[in-house]
Amino acid sequence: MEIPSAETSAWNIAEGTNEGEPRLIRYRPDLELFLGSSNYPQRLVIIWDYEIDNSSGMPSEQLSEEMKDFEDALVGALDPDRIAILAFVLTNAGSREWHYYVSDIQEVGNKINLALSSFPKLPLHLQVEDDPDWEQISVVYNICK
Repeated sequence: MEIPSAETSAWNIAEGTNEGEPRLIRYRPDLELFLGSSNYPQRLVIIWDYEIDNSSGMPSEQLSEEMKDFEDALVGALDPDRIAILAFVLTNAGSREWHYYVSDIQEVGNKINLALSSFPKLPLHLQVEDDPDWEQISVVYNICK
């Protein structure tokens, strides 16, 4: 069975708070069938920090559009060959995180650099963690059920 495209997958949204701050999680419930896929042993977290300029703590409308364009570029670069699987997106007051399960971090890095070459410099930082059992998305499923 093949992992479905991020563009065709159904996405669920869960809203809540963390230490009094708003939190929004957008995740793919259909990936539960693929938990622990040995083809994707690492998790890449791309973090975009932003200034909070409204009472909601969420990105402004303009910033949300910029983040959508960024996400679309990443999905367009990584999803067709399934070298990285966008599992969930977490928005906290002041940051948004895209969590990908990846097969080859070097190849993923090259594709990201190419996809973002036309973008202005973005306030991003990246983390790579070993997560062969897909524990972090399992935590998301448990929180959101």
